Amino acid sequence: MDRFTSGWADAWAAQLNKDTQWAESAKSWKWSVLIRIQDQSSWVLDLYKGACRSIRQAEPGESADFILSADAATWNRILDGEQAPMVAIMQGAVKLEKGSILTLGRFAKSATLMLEAAMRVDGPPAETPLPVAVQPVGGDGEAGSAGSEHHVSFRTTSGRGLDHDSLPMQLYQKAKKLGIWDPRNLDMSADRGHWEALTDPERDVLTRLLAMFQAGEEAVTLDLLPLMRALAMDGRLEEEIYLTTFLFEEAKHVEFFQRIFEEVVMLDADLSHFHTPSYKQLFYEELPLAMNRLDTDASSEALIAASVTYNMVVEGTLAETGYQAFYSVLEDRGIMPGVTEGIRLLQRDESRHIAFGVHLISRLINENPNLMGVFQNRMADLMPLAMASITELFACYDPMPFGLKEEDFVQFAMDQFGKRMRRIEQVPTSGQLTSE
Repeated sequence: MDRFTSGWADAWAAQLNKDTQWAESAKSWKWSVLIRIQDQSSWVLDLYKGACRSIRQAEPGESADFILSADAATWNRILDGEQAPMVAIMQGAVKLEKGSILTLGRFAKSATLMLEAAMRVDGPPAETPLPVAVQPVGGDGEAGSAGSEHHVSFRTTSGRGLDHDSLPMQLYQKAKKLGIWDPRNLDMSADRGHWEALTDPERDVLTRLLAMFQAGEEAVTLDLLPLMRALAMDGRLEEEIYLTTFLFEEAKHVEFFQRIFEEVVMLDADLSHFHTPSYKQLFYEELPLAMNRLDTDASSEALIAASVTYNMVVEGTLAETGYQAFYSVLEDRGIMPGVTEGIRLLQRDESRHIAFGVHLISRLINENPNLMGVFQNRMADLMPLAMASITELFACYDPMPFGLKEEDFVQFAMDQFGKRMRRIEQVPTSGQLTSE
């Protein structure tokens, strides 16, 4: 069936109306959408509360509540399954000419499913099989040095030593200098008094944010080990050496947030009710599944999926947005200086973790450029969860304490998300530092 014709539009509408997932995700949607194929045609989607009432060609000069615009080549790449819809939006290949970025963030899953339905009009796209990646033995071709039941030699006594110029070793040196801070040495003597001076709603939103970070830091501490094992079995000695500091720092972050609850919030209770559905899906399900998969599947595809989940989304998008919330509340008001200093030190640690994720994903894509699609698709899959975790938090308050604005944080998260996309798509060389 020819695309961008009346018959194609009718078939797209039919696909949407039999898609129960889309209907559920769009049950609160009530805005018209105009899809513009630049220099060709425009199509109006009459969507309302989980139903597609029609898709028709737009009249000249017609507008809509939301306008998504791209050239025909971009739309065809999306419809051919070569580019994930939300990735195209985040990259700016599909432009949001009209409409609220906040609303789009809330309905990211719905937008993705809407465009995926259009992909099904021509039938499922043919999958191009990924070439089988050659798994290096010992990381440098020496059989038996890693991944077997015995060693036949060791790099550091074989004349080859360590690659001190590699990004993992540079991050390791930075971690030794900058990562040795003790949560117990932070001066929180003034923080308790500042906490008591807050209103009940202000304390509640900060407790929620702290509870999300506390569980998140525990999750990443518990779930990191399979990645360490996978890289060790592959003989990636420099990467494993850096990851020893990575795990130490994650454990230290758990201690930091626990100290806040013990000495500032002074709360010893079950805080899981602060974890919203999307937060739970990401931290209770997606993160451990992606990481634990590495114990039985250490393929390049699995490594990219794990690093995207851990480094690009959990740390690079959600945690960065959380730091922004802490600074907006604490630093701008000059309160709780001990907690604020700890957040600053923690964020510096996490910037090295993100840099390692960029390195790892870039290395794998350098070895097999076809894996770029694996990266992009995993980012697109997790983007709706990341956005929903933010919007669900704001939905718990009316009005939101401290005057925080949902649209500011959704925009900040989307900017972080786009930044992670661009860094990988530039494929930096492993010898370059790409972050703190």
